[in-house]
This record gives sequence, C-alpha cells and structure tokens, in this order.
Amino acid sequence: MYKQLIFLFVTALFCSCNNGGPVDGGPCQYKETRYPALLIKLETHDSMRYNAWLELEAGITLPDRKDTVFSERLNGGPLYAEQIGKDSIAVGKVYTLVRKEIIEGHCTPRVDMILFEIKQ
Repeated sequence: MYKQLIFLFVTALFCSCNNGGPVDGGPCQYKETRYPALLIKLETHDSMRYNAWLELEAGITLPDRKDTVFSERLNGGPLYAEQIGKDSIAVGKVYTLVRKEIIEGHCTPRVDMILFEIKQ
C-alpha cells in the first residue's frame, strides 16, 4: 500500500507540471514604447544607494492624471552613487520609461523599466 501511494504521488507530481496549456517561457516578442519620465526626487538609503521618483504624464499609467513611479521597483534595485555621478543623473532632468508589451509567446505580459539616459 505504501509503495502504491508513493507511486501515485510521484505520478501526480510529474503530470501536474503541465496541464496541457501553453508552456511559460521564451522565445517571446515584445512591442517597445518609450515615454518621458521627469525625475522629481532622489531618495537615499545610506548615501550610496538611491531610489529615483519619476513623474509620468497623464495617459501612460493612469488615463486622466499624472503618476509617479519608482526606479528601484521598476529596475529591480537601487541606483548607486557612482552611477548618479558618472551619468549626471539629477532632479529636473527627463529620462525614459520603456514599456515592453508582449505580442507573441508566454512570458511576462508587460515589462516597465527606467533608462537613465537623457530623453531626446
């Protein structure tokens, strides 16, 4: 009886991994759109790591009003003082929000990130 239970458990484990639907993962293709993002605040954790607050125009994330996004959340980690100095990142400058929306495949449907290069 014990061996039968183990066999059923192992069989269920392997069979439940794919329920017949599409498998997650690549290859995937995205449509990329770029938006201006105004740097409104640099918040420091310890004078070495920073979180940038960026303001987006109405219609990008909210239909009828401006929104604020945070670089640490979108980019998966802090900005470092070295990068801020090297790239002359400063409050009042306009950077780029990159939005990638999936058009093919079964990956993350939308990816947003901030590029700290001056928006032309």
